[in-house]
Amino acid sequence: MVDDKMKDVPCRVVGFSLMEEGVMVARGNPLGIRRASDLARPGVRFVNREPGAALRVLLDDHLKRDGIPEGALSGYHTEVTSHRDGAARVACHVADAALGLKGVADAWNLDFVSMAVARCDLVIPGDLETHPGMKALLDLLQSPALRREIDSLPGYDGSVTGKMIA
Repeated sequence: MVDDKMKDVPCRVVGFSLMEEGVMVARGNPLGIRRASDLARPGVRFVNREPGAALRVLLDDHLKRDGIPEGALSGYHTEVTSHRDGAARVACHVADAALGLKGVADAWNLDFVSMAVARCDLVIPGDLETHPGMKALLDLLQSPALRREIDSLPGYDGSVTGKMIA
């Protein structure tokens, strides 16, 4: 979705990648967390993302769908501002679960409970489309080598890379 600030700016939307979003947990998932509502179980120490973060919005949507109030999660108001910080808290056993990306969970040797796959796009203003640097970027996005590289990253999928979305 293009931001409202750009609604009157002619632009091209090009797919970059798909990525798995969810909950990072200790190796072996010792608390058996399978879905967002499991984070409300007694004894689960959770660390959230800051208000407005995409993963927090995703979590809030899942909790609402399952009829779980935010206050039911121990640590709902304990916030970090990066996937790395959440992963570090789980890896150091300060938290049992944190929101993050599959690639970050793998980098920290954590297990991962997938909640959604998000599409990442590049929005290119029309006045930059003919810029030589932008042409080079668009050529790179069309390359099978880049798609293979993205596919090789844990939790990422290059099937939309370089595709015209809008």
